[in-house]
Amino acid sequence: MGILSRETLLEGMRKFGGSDSEICRNTLGISPEEICENIVISPGWTPDRLFPAESIRKVIEATPLFRFQLWTVDHEGCRFTWVKAGFGAPMVMDALILLGLTGRCKKVLFVSSVGGLDPGFGVGDLLIPEYSVSGDGACRYLTDDLADCFGEHQLPDRELFLALHSAAGKICRQQDVSLHMGHPFCTDTIAAQYGHLDRIAAMGYDCLDMESAAAFKAAGILGIRIAALLNVSDNSSASGKSLMNTRSGKEQDYQRFVTRKVMPKIVTDVFQTDNI
Repeated sequence: MGILSRETLLEGMRKFGGSDSEICRNTLGISPEEICENIVISPGWTPDRLFPAESIRKVIEATPLFRFQLWTVDHEGCRFTWVKAGFGAPMVMDALILLGLTGRCKKVLFVSSVGGLDPGFGVGDLLIPEYSVSGDGACRYLTDDLADCFGEHQLPDRELFLALHSAAGKICRQQDVSLHMGHPFCTDTIAAQYGHLDRIAAMGYDCLDMESAAAFKAAGILGIRIAALLNVSDNSSASGKSLMNTRSGKEQDYQRFVTRKVMPKIVTDVFQTDNI
């Protein structure tokens, strides 16, 4: 099993889609030069979850074909594009491939929620994946023979991971926020995953998301630096802490503090790191 080359991945679109600018306009809704070098991509989060309204400018309400949403964020001297791609590995993977076509992207932070399977992961804590595991079907489309990728480890970019780990570690210590290194298993389902949680945990995976493995794999092929900063939304290893239950007021307050005060500082610090 081999992975697709960058050229194969992009030339397939060019063969059927026309020029790069035309493809971008018909999928992202804007021309390539309107994309910033730094990108936050999130399945479901909008930038106002982290950043104040005055820092945010809506660029696209819903892009053609994919219905992505795009914003430009200017916060404390840092400018970047925020893309809300939609839930599931295929949506995030396609957004990254199209962003790769622009030739503009240098650093990407995947920002989202993660469900804990380790009792030590508290609701609202932050987690950085050391690797993510393909439990999705989308990753097979990044192979040259459509081979099954189940269980394959996908890695973030090493330099960006280290920069994120350094920035997050410093800021979390200052703000008394728990930071974990994690190994997410990436699912294609929320509802059906609950019948498999014991097996997934027994395989050695300590948390769950849906998209980070496909994001890491696609970005690696495209030569885009990527790492992930995840906020623990629930913990199915602890009674009453699943997505199907309401979190306590104290947990919600802590989570809001982390997303509003801690995560924005981490994101801007990483984007302003000069040596990567």
